[in-house]
Amino acid sequence: MKVAWLGRTAYPKAWLLMKSLHRAVVTGQAEEVILVTEHEPVVTVGKHGRLNNVLRWDIPVYVVERGGDATYHGPGQAVIYPILRLRWPLRRYIDALEDAVIKTLRRYGIEAVKNPSHRGVWVGWRKIASVGIAVENNVAYHGVAINVSLDVEEFMRINPCGLPPSTMISMKDLGVSADVKEVGIETSINLAHMLGIHADVVSKPPEAPPIAEELKPAQAPPSSLLQPSREINQI
Repeated sequence: MKVAWLGRTAYPKAWLLMKSLHRAVVTGQAEEVILVTEHEPVVTVGKHGRLNNVLRWDIPVYVVERGGDATYHGPGQAVIYPILRLRWPLRRYIDALEDAVIKTLRRYGIEAVKNPSHRGVWVGWRKIASVGIAVENNVAYHGVAINVSLDVEEFMRINPCGLPPSTMISMKDLGVSADVKEVGIETSINLAHMLGIHADVVSKPPEAPPIAEELKPAQAPPSSLLQPSREINQI
């Protein structure tokens, strides 16, 4: 399996690459891969999420295939997209995503844990990494986002995963200086090892035939419908 760093990307461009590679892995035209990136500022909402958890529509908002609700991506956040054939129970795979993050954070002196009530990775009552995946044709995609050095005030534009914005925390908030690329690559290698897969870091992702799909921004609901949801949703 390859691990490829994409640098900073606009979300639609990374999404199109992820979807193309997902299709190629499903059809046997490409090997499994983990894409690592940091995005330009964007909000994404899972397909069963609620647009009323978006409180400010000042940056692009996209509804995507993954589970969960609203989250923010931006500079200073390591985003990891494994595109893998599932040969484990789904719960074990999601556990491995969280465990890979926990192992990475431990090396930086941060003791993080899982939360039995909410998916993601937590430091005390604060959430430092969010998980949201999709599975189609037994191939998983989307993944996990780790708050490295971003300003968590950016989350004030949403109810992240249906939770209060103040829930979010970053490695920087905990006094840890880290590089987004290094955190993303290390977490990817940890995940591969936990799943028993050999991984090589490469300079560019595998080639895949492009798909004829386009990701269009969501439109803000009428203001009368923009009351925050009280339902707790997980990403």
